[in-house]
Amino acid sequence: SSLVLTAAVAGGLVSYYQIEKQRRQELVVKKQTVIGKPSLGGPWTLVRSDGTPVTDACYRGKYMLLYFGFTRCPDICPSELLKVGDTLDLVGAENLANLNTLFVSVDPNRDTLQQLKVYAKDFHPTIEYLTGTKDMIAAITKAYRVYFIKANESETDDEDYLVDHSTVMYFVGPDGEFLEFFTSSVVAADISAKIRGHMEGGGGEVE
Repeated sequence: SSLVLTAAVAGGLVSYYQIEKQRRQELVVKKQTVIGKPSLGGPWTLVRSDGTPVTDACYRGKYMLLYFGFTRCPDICPSELLKVGDTLDLVGAENLANLNTLFVSVDPNRDTLQQLKVYAKDFHPTIEYLTGTKDMIAAITKAYRVYFIKANESETDDEDYLVDHSTVMYFVGPDGEFLEFFTSSVVAADISAKIRGHMEGGGGEVE
């Protein structure tokens, strides 16, 4: 019975941690928004999985959906990227042609260009995968107030660790201005509706 009680307490603590983590993520993003203009975003330089250097300016003129994660993420990232794929299917072909979707690695040490290419095969074909040096990743994550930190590090293997990170999608306008954020609790249908609302002139509102 003591083992059952211990397991129940541990499960409760994990659930509490996840709920509290998401609440803090939402607060971090909301704190960056002031009346009039949001303050998230800024200049950045990264490298696409095909080896091409890119900057934020390369994506101007189209809307942008950003997600930060890492390829060795055991469950959250794959789940969120599948949701991104569902979202992209729901926005419609015409809107999709005017939308850049980017996966930005927060694990530049292990997410090589080749690793990103392999990882990309499992998800929506229009998603681009970006990485860079630690300084490059630090710049873009600072611009969007993305939280990430190494966790569960192995004492014997430097490559064996997880990365605890924000699970937020960022939607950015053609001029580079931050428009919306979506936490992991928001379903694909609601995300696509918001995106369509912006892209079709409704400011995020869809009837």
